Amino acid sequence: MKEQVIISGFGGQGVLSAGFLLAEAAMHAGLEVTYYPSYGAEMRGGAANCHVVIADQEIYSPVISVADTLIALSQQAFEKFASLVRGGGTILADKGVKVIDVAAEVVALPFEEVTLKEIGNIRVLNTVVLGTYAALHKGWLKKEWLVEALTHKFISKGQKVVDLNIKALERGYTLL
Repeated sequence: MKEQVIISGFGGQGVLSAGFLLAEAAMHAGLEVTYYPSYGAEMRGGAANCHVVIADQEIYSPVISVADTLIALSQQAFEKFASLVRGGGTILADKGVKVIDVAAEVVALPFEEVTLKEIGNIRVLNTVVLGTYAALHKGWLKKEWLVEALTHKFISKGQKVVDLNIKALERGYTLL
């Protein structure tokens, strides 16, 4: 088993946090993981992306040239990385993204709308999308591992922040 994921969007959307959470969840599964973040000098509002490689065997490079999954949190992220997703791969994007012709399956859902209207906090958009990613990968990714990773990452910010992120994860999991 090997899963290569690119997560991309603007700085401030939680792109790097989403990648870190996915990597930590895979570590809970006892899998091999690499996490390779990249962001522009401007941080908030600038381009950000990360590569997460998850496997049941040794990983030789953290850099992804052909991805299995792209999580695109912005139009620019979709346009920049969609061509790197293999045929038969998956692209998760908001329904507002203008889809270009790609070989991968595009799963466009109302992530932003659900996050704003149902959760009430746009800062957990990344967690909603991670929930949907987990639902698509039930075969190897257990939602409980993401809950553990969320709790570990956010407990220092208080139980309310942990609970908000768990709510967002749960909603994303049921969004399909």
